[in-house]
Order: sequence, then C-alpha cells, then structure tokens
Amino acid sequence: MLSRKMFYSTMLIVAVLAFAAGCTAGVTPAVQAVSSQPAAPAGGGPGNVQLVASQAQPGTPVARGITVVGVGKASGTPDVAQINVGVETQAETVQQAVADNKAKMTQLLDALKALDIADKDIQTSNYGVFTERQPIPSPEGKGTVGPATYHVNNQVSVTVRDVNKLGDVLDKTVAAGANNVYGVSFSVADTSKLEADARAEAVADAKARAESLAKLTGVTLGDVMSVSEVIGGSGPVFEGARAATGLGGGGTPIQPGELEVNMSIQVTFAIK
Repeated sequence: MLSRKMFYSTMLIVAVLAFAAGCTAGVTPAVQAVSSQPAAPAGGGPGNVQLVASQAQPGTPVARGITVVGVGKASGTPDVAQINVGVETQAETVQQAVADNKAKMTQLLDALKALDIADKDIQTSNYGVFTERQPIPSPEGKGTVGPATYHVNNQVSVTVRDVNKLGDVLDKTVAAGANNVYGVSFSVADTSKLEADARAEAVADAKARAESLAKLTGVTLGDVMSVSEVIGGSGPVFEGARAATGLGGGGTPIQPGELEVNMSIQVTFAIK
C-alpha cells in the first residue's frame, strides 16, 4: 500500500512540472535594439547620433527615430568687470604696520565710493600679517638674523558695473594708495539673451544634422519626439575675452574683448 501511494505522488509532481514548463515556454520576452555612435567633443564637429528601433511586446508597432546633438554659440560684449585691489604696508612693529595699513585702506575705500562703487560691490578677499627677517652675513661666514619687519596685506574684490569706467577706477585706486592690483576679469550681467541665441542655433544645427542623416539613410524625418539640453560637458559654457577692443577715456587702456556662450541641445526626431 505504501509503495502505491509513493508512485501516485511521484506521478502528480511530474504532471505539475510539465504544466509549469509549458506555461513558461509561451512567454515572449521584450526586445530592444539600439545602434549608436558616440558623442562628439564639446568644441564642435559631428554631434551624437543614434538610430533607435525598439519593440516592447510582440505585435506592438516599432518606434523608430534619429537622435542628434546640435551645437550653437553666441557672443556678446562684457558689461561687468571685477578686479582685486589692495594695500600692503610694512613697519618695524606689527602695531605700526597695522595702523599704516588701516589708514591707507580707508583712503582707498573712500576713493572707490567716490567713483560710485556700491558697498555691495566691495568685498574683502584677503587680510594677512606676516613677519620677514633678513639674514646678516658675518666675516666668519656665520650669518645672523636681522630685526623683524612686519607686513600687513589687505585686499578687496571690486565689481565695476560699467566697464567704460574701469580704466578710471584703476588709476584712482592706485593714486589713493593701492599697491596691489591684479585679477581683472569680465562677464555679462544678464546672459539670458546670449543663452537663448545659442540655444536657437543649437536646435537649428540639430535639425540640419538629422535631415542629413535621414537623407543618407533613405528615410523621411518626422516630428520632434524629445528635446533636452546637454548639461555638464558643453552647455552652457562661457568662454573669456578674445578679440579685444580698447575703451575710450583718459584712464588706463582696458580691453574687455567678447564673451562667448556655447550650448548643446539633444533632439530626437521620429522617422516616417
């Protein structure tokens, strides 16, 4: 009796396994195929190109498209400048060096405010005190350390919102006692117009690339399926001054040049 029960149990398990295998064999997995070329560098040249064909389930229409990356750029004249100016003083005592620096720095700040530079556009960027000791040589060849000289350095970052005044600002800050001037840079206060122009050029470039690919592959370009800005590598990228033009006036000659904005746009077009 026990052997007969074991035989029936074994037959039941085999039947269940056979039924499960038959159900699994009827399932068709989703299929997706993508053929692509790598993206080009941000500096220009052919953009990223992808020909995409996918099939989610059997019987679903195949979605085909062409994906490209268009590049655009726009240039504008900078209207804002930023400079670093400061005063360095030295004395035999640290108290005297600090007092001298304070007096000259106050004079420098007054000169900047007289040039209509707002308080919000003047920011302390560095303040330091250090000691210098010069070695004194001796006939025996054994040098000794001389008396200490104390240095105090105070610097401010200044934003000049009219680049035509920059030469005058530099001249008057030096006349007011600034003996450290460096780090002149230029920018555009509102880059939205440049970005919009570069973006429009990038979209037009993407469409031209897609039309060329459609012609080469014997297909017809359809509607736009998706659009996105390429963030990180090349959009937007602000490049500094290049071809420069001098500013007028009697101050120090200044050349702001041009600021260039680069944008990259990825567009996917349907294929008819």
